[in-house]
Amino acid sequence: MSIPDIEKNILQTIDNLQRLKDINSILDTVLLEARKLARADAGTIFLTTQSGLTFNYVQTDTLSVKNDVIASHYRYYTIPIDKTSIVGYCAATGEQITIDDAYHLPANVPFSFNSFFDRKTGYRTRSVFALPLKTLGNTLVGVMELINAMDENHVPIPFTPELQRYVSRFAGYAAAAIERGKWNQELILRMIRMAELRDPGETAAHVQRVSGISAEIYQQWARNNDIDPFTVRQYSDLLRTAAMLHDVGKIGIPDEILKKPGKLTNDEFELIKLHTIYGANLFENTTSELDMMCREIALNHHERWDGTGYPGHYTGCVVLYDKNKKPKKGEEIPFFARIVALADVFDALASKRVYKTAWPMQDIYALIREESGRHFDPQLVEALFQITDVIEAIQERYKDIPTANNIKAPSMSALRNPNIVREQQLACGCPEDIFREIKYIISLMVDNFDFDFLDLAFDNVQRIFTGRFPGYQASNTAYHNHDHTMAVTLALARLIHGCFLSNRMIFSPELIECGVIAAFFHDSGLIQKKTDNEGTGAKYTQFHEERSILFVQEYLTSVGRSEEMINRCGQMIQCTKLITPPDSLEFESEEVRLMGYILGTADIVAQMADRVYLERLPLLFDELKEGGVPGYESTVDIYSQTVTFFRNVIKKRLFEDFQGIVEDIRHHFQQRWNIDQNLYVTAIESNINYIEFLNKTCPRDKNCYQQYLRRQINY
Repeated sequence: MSIPDIEKNILQTIDNLQRLKDINSILDTVLLEARKLARADAGTIFLTTQSGLTFNYVQTDTLSVKNDVIASHYRYYTIPIDKTSIVGYCAATGEQITIDDAYHLPANVPFSFNSFFDRKTGYRTRSVFALPLKTLGNTLVGVMELINAMDENHVPIPFTPELQRYVSRFAGYAAAAIERGKWNQELILRMIRMAELRDPGETAAHVQRVSGISAEIYQQWARNNDIDPFTVRQYSDLLRTAAMLHDVGKIGIPDEILKKPGKLTNDEFELIKLHTIYGANLFENTTSELDMMCREIALNHHERWDGTGYPGHYTGCVVLYDKNKKPKKGEEIPFFARIVALADVFDALASKRVYKTAWPMQDIYALIREESGRHFDPQLVEALFQITDVIEAIQERYKDIPTANNIKAPSMSALRNPNIVREQQLACGCPEDIFREIKYIISLMVDNFDFDFLDLAFDNVQRIFTGRFPGYQASNTAYHNHDHTMAVTLALARLIHGCFLSNRMIFSPELIECGVIAAFFHDSGLIQKKTDNEGTGAKYTQFHEERSILFVQEYLTSVGRSEEMINRCGQMIQCTKLITPPDSLEFESEEVRLMGYILGTADIVAQMADRVYLERLPLLFDELKEGGVPGYESTVDIYSQTVTFFRNVIKKRLFEDFQGIVEDIRHHFQQRWNIDQNLYVTAIESNINYIEFLNKTCPRDKNCYQQYLRRQINY
């Protein structure tokens, strides 16, 4: 392409960017055009946030990793703005970085290459060109990383200086468009947050999920129907914004109906239906394609393919009570409203609300398949089933978080209660937050620790527990679940740090990595294969440790890890079997033995220090019963025997068999939180003392236990 043609294309792209409104559409176009200029096979954009650089968009032309790339759009992680990573260095210094081979960096550079995506997908990164995205006012909005410049034969080559100059010129205009897109999105989200004050179910996270799911369903439908890419990008941009406003008409529904906790009467439900018309009326004076799409979606997203939805055809007046009104059905319903109808129902079923629990994914998929041709457009249902991994990634990215309207202000006595703070410091949040804390703790002990493999393993552990790992079902044991696994891994990291500070043992980076992997997979033996449809994984309770060892052997072999690591992880997992005396086990070294003791200790304390440990004991009883573990005939038995079991078995294991490693964790809390206390032991003693009180107060009375426990659960 000649220089005038390149200049013309840049100007045309800048003009196209000015027409886009949604931040995702802007990122998509920026990255696509930058890749064209640089002849790059792949690329990524990170946006600046208060916590660093947030991974936001990725593309590639390599078909074998397309699905992983699309799902990756919605995977949330951040990178600090410092000199340890390529994009972090780029943001921190404002310098462009050019690398000819990412796996052979010059010895004098301070940053390293993160091979996580390559290891996960089999992709091979070679040449890299990273540059800061700065506005004309010199505001850093993000970093763009282009990967693998290609020659005429699609073979990776270095990025030439000439191509770098063109991309650099384009980057300034791209940064301005991205900044505008972020402003637009934040404005809409602020409108949604105002709506949250009236309707707790209409959260910012919900509308972002509906927006993302709608856009991905449309794009897959477009691929199935060979729609040209320019049209797809144009309508995706409009749809993402319009879908977020699908329920804006609820602002006109009275509070006593909108916030009613119980079931609505027929008349009340008829009034709720009016939100479709109220929403459409907000866009009555349509002046743009976006206004038109917003109106169509707001009015029609509760219509059904078979004609049984609402509001149907109406004359402009509110006539929902007119039984003779003509329904809308099939292709009479506007296309993009049919998409949002499917996305909205999917997310409603997958989300927890005050009046219902979240449905399991397999149940949601079964219902949607059943409603194809009745509630939903069959072509759109088919498109959804082609991108379930992407849909589930969207669910993970935009999780519901507590907001001001559903958090009760704590009393002054609660604020003075140190246990409130300690519970937060023990729990640490969602799996992603816990993993960030684990990595931070490791960084306190090891400079420049290579987290690539742990990043890959964490991603795979999430896939395993959610049923997205090839050959395996989702975890179905309510007590030994993903939350338990992450709590154990966090306790392990804290214990390793405690041993480090007490000088009991300074573990090598390889052993730390091995210990974390063993913790990640120590209960994988409770997960059933796809072909195993009898009962739950709890049936393997009495020998699940052996199955976990086999699982981790298969996994580590599949990702090319050494036989030495495989053996070490197996030796460590043995220590989580309560009936096995630790001194009867064999280890290859003192370092491996001590790491095994740490894992065994972490497995105990993470359970028993849990703030809802007592409330969760009936879930443990269900697993023990299905697994054929003798000694427990009812939930009352597990309560009445917990104190004796702790004093006769657990205390000996913690303070004698595992050499009292549990006491070293005090050093971690001293340094990390400036608290001179073993928070795990304190929490365990509190739980044991309370259940001892209940055993005296509620002898053999299940209802009495339920009444006294802090949270109510069903037995």
